[in-house]
Amino acid sequence: MKTPAALPTAVIISQTDWGLVWVFAHDLANHLAEKGHPVVFFNPFPKRFPRFAEWRRLLGRLLDWPQLTRCAGHPRPAGLRVRTPLTLPDRNRLFTWINRRLLLPRLKRMIPGSGVASQGPWVFVFLPFATPVAFAAMLAPSRLVYAQREGYGDDPCLKHLRNLESDLLKRADLVIASGGVLANKSRDQERQVLDIPGLVDFSIFYRPLTPAAAGVPLCCYFGHVNERVDLPLLLRVAERFRLRVIGPVQGGWPTGAPGEIMGMVPTERVAELLADCDVVVIPYLLNSFTRNIFPYKIFQAFAQGKPVVATRLPALEPFSSLLYVAGSAEEFLQQIARAAGEGIEVKRRRQETARRQDRSLVLESLRLRLMDEAAGAT
Repeated sequence: MKTPAALPTAVIISQTDWGLVWVFAHDLANHLAEKGHPVVFFNPFPKRFPRFAEWRRLLGRLLDWPQLTRCAGHPRPAGLRVRTPLTLPDRNRLFTWINRRLLLPRLKRMIPGSGVASQGPWVFVFLPFATPVAFAAMLAPSRLVYAQREGYGDDPCLKHLRNLESDLLKRADLVIASGGVLANKSRDQERQVLDIPGLVDFSIFYRPLTPAAAGVPLCCYFGHVNERVDLPLLLRVAERFRLRVIGPVQGGWPTGAPGEIMGMVPTERVAELLADCDVVVIPYLLNSFTRNIFPYKIFQAFAQGKPVVATRLPALEPFSSLLYVAGSAEEFLQQIARAAGEGIEVKRRRQETARRQDRSLVLESLRLRLMDEAAGAT
């Protein structure tokens, strides 16, 4: 058995900031560091130049001060470093060339052991764009993993970036997809694909099952209220029922609108705030981008047996027997009323499903797989 000192370094080229928990990159970094791997977590490579109004977010990244980005500070295991890449957005070939020739070599020096002959790191790439892909190649990884969490080719906000997903799929030793829609796309290219739609710290979120409460249901949305979310529908939920929002609200919650807005909180606090809620709601917009998305928060809700009312996202189809899906705003509201009165048996099946997605169980299986593959390649 290898000693911790001999474990390969893990480099995570993330698509989300370190402070944005409840995402796969954050869970992955924590688990590998807890198991003794040196971990370097890179905040997202820039996709565009920042706007003046985003100075808090930018400064929070550069100073490694999550509170400035309106995110809670989260504990880090020993051996985990968070870095913010200082590069130009891949808006044109000149910027990409400058990144490769001048800026990426500086980033490489942030990787432990990168200047000496040693086993190559494990590199997890979340962004399939020119500079992050070039950086991954520069590190000469022993295992290259493409963590395919979203369908970036369908994101209208990123059309200005050159998407190298096809190239990355060919070079990756393993693809980790978030749900069946993305997994099937990768399998079509005959790649090794591991489908991990979401994870949960089951021991933290688990709660004994209780009968449905009487009265007006308390609904909960947790995550980021951003461009993916149908805000008018979420506001209708707040008007007809009671609503608790756990997470940051892009642009702020409308003045005078009902709802309990909690902001970003630690994982343990999420479990506490979720425990007295009756229904979890996921009112995503339906468009070409969100059709690829599997909401990561599903298994946190399942661990408590909570009913989930969601927009009819294609990626949720495998779990349709455990969910309440809706194709319109009015149906969404009707499903909340229906979900609030359900029985215990379906709650129990949700908990069993969540147990199989326990973070430690799934990620340790992934880690051991990479260890075996790396050993077989040497």
